[in-house]
Amino acid sequence: MVSLSKDTLIFRSLVFKMVREILSRNEFLEVDTPTLKPIVGMEPYLDPFEVRSPDSREKGYLITSPEYSLKQMMAKGMTRIFELAHTYRSGEMGSEFHSKEFLMLELYAKEMDDVILRHFIEKFLRELIHSFGTEEDQKKTSNPEWIRHLSVKEVFLVHLGHGYEKENLIQTITKQKLSATPKEELTSWAYEDLFFLVFLNCVEPKLGEGIVFLYDYPPECAALARVVDGVAKRFEIYWDGLELANAFYELSDAKEQRKRFQEEQELRAKLGKEVFAMDEDFLRCLEDGFPECAGISIGMDRLLLKLSGKHGLGEISPYWMEV
Repeated sequence: MVSLSKDTLIFRSLVFKMVREILSRNEFLEVDTPTLKPIVGMEPYLDPFEVRSPDSREKGYLITSPEYSLKQMMAKGMTRIFELAHTYRSGEMGSEFHSKEFLMLELYAKEMDDVILRHFIEKFLRELIHSFGTEEDQKKTSNPEWIRHLSVKEVFLVHLGHGYEKENLIQTITKQKLSATPKEELTSWAYEDLFFLVFLNCVEPKLGEGIVFLYDYPPECAALARVVDGVAKRFEIYWDGLELANAFYELSDAKEQRKRFQEEQELRAKLGKEVFAMDEDFLRCLEDGFPECAGISIGMDRLLLKLSGKHGLGEISPYWMEV
């Protein structure tokens, strides 16, 4: 374990206490879900840790997110729930902002959509900053430009002069030499790969200081969010360019979710990764009355990092390991 100071350990504890107080005040119930599961999420670019018994007769995976378990609880009739969950992702090392184990705050709220959730989380962050943020950041919250809500299309237009259409993405990749792949071959790439190559290199680094709620993604990047009026109803949160959170207006269509899982299985196979079985229990919960709701996952160690004004996870997280 990273050797943290007594003050840092107390700081973590007090922030967690206030997180629980804020959510309890807003009628959220704290729940707990399994960390070790037989089936995990199939996100193509996330890799779980495999766990085996000494005789290899038992096998499971450490969760990359508590998402599926929490959604199954929502399908049972819960209305507002949250968990401070330990999550694990292989390959999340080699950077001062990544850790193979980290603490995630995940919450779901019935009858919230992505817009309502965005504004709820802004109030949540403002309260935490007021209580625990640096003096400088507390002053900045009075500036309306320090916390901004921007659409993905808007930031593409501002920083690249065009939208996120496939042909525009290919043009930017070629013009800025983001890949050695010939232009004619880029047309066969998956849209999501083109989008994130451009976004991560040309947009994310330009988000600037302060907190940015980035919303309305291309439909091809919907993941577990529903698509409404041609955009994926999801948002991400950045603080001084560091990604903190990912949120969805949750998809409740079991047939569409199965289709997306199949596409993810195909992509994992194409990438040469283990292809996991679909979580039929999760799909069944979508069929059995999953409510209209929105959910968000917040990387708590990164949030603690920004609140404290420190510079790397090694200064604030007991899970970070130097490699």
